[in-house]
Amino acid sequence: MSLVTILTPTYNRVHTLPNLYKSLCTQSDNNFEWLIVDDGSTDETEQLCKSFIEKASFTVKYIKKANGGKHTALNVGIGKISSVLTMIVDSDDKLTPDAIEMIGLYYNKYKENKQIGCFSFLRCDKNGRAIVGLEKNEFIDSYIEYRIKKEHPGDMAEVFFTNILKRYPFPEFTGERFLSEDVVWIEIGKKYKYCFINKSIYICEYLQGGLTANDKPMKFASPLGSMMRGKQLMSEECGLKINIKGAIIYNCYKNNKVGNLPDKLKIQSFREKFLIFITIFPSRIYRSVWKKKG
Repeated sequence: MSLVTILTPTYNRVHTLPNLYKSLCTQSDNNFEWLIVDDGSTDETEQLCKSFIEKASFTVKYIKKANGGKHTALNVGIGKISSVLTMIVDSDDKLTPDAIEMIGLYYNKYKENKQIGCFSFLRCDKNGRAIVGLEKNEFIDSYIEYRIKKEHPGDMAEVFFTNILKRYPFPEFTGERFLSEDVVWIEIGKKYKYCFINKSIYICEYLQGGLTANDKPMKFASPLGSMMRGKQLMSEECGLKINIKGAIIYNCYKNNKVGNLPDKLKIQSFREKFLIFITIFPSRIYRSVWKKKG
């Protein structure tokens, strides 16, 4: 069994997947396998993936499912993974040649530390500039404390223990195709620590038509998932400042949703009700601004 599974959800990315494949072929350590979950592509993705399976020197697996959004593809893929670690790598990105080697090095260093649920490396652009900068070369901290409360936003290259990901599936809402991944990262962060590592192992490129480029329209088209993120940010662990931000997000997208809410989205505690109440007016302003930007 491989140490790491590279999990790639994809949708109509036949033109970018070869770049990721090539980066996997150049790994200095082959203790990994590649699982591609095709989220209902209508291009030649299936044929391309079959060619990868035939010629790769490492294990490549392919699953095709009906289109439901990246988070649903991740749920399907995580359910099939048996390796110790899982790294989500988007289909328009690639890894540095030493990525798997670095993951193995830090896994061996910290595998006995049961507090750690994730190794969080850096992402960089094609010129090698890190997306997020770290103050220290290596440290252990809470995702909520460091990334949320101390406000260090931006994409990083997370490598999770697979058994933890299996316990925290991405919430799915019928008819919605978008969910911010930090909905789950925050939940994991309530129980497990992250090991932050000041080393870039993931090269990203934000393409036109990708999820990042279409962030706001996708969020308004998936209001329940967007409200779920707001509700998570209202968790007491996140602190008052972030709680207010979460309440604003919740209110903004609730205005886009009519009818009964699922139980997991209902506001029940007095604390949440108070946050929702005091942010009604600013939420209207933010909603108007975000709508225009979308």
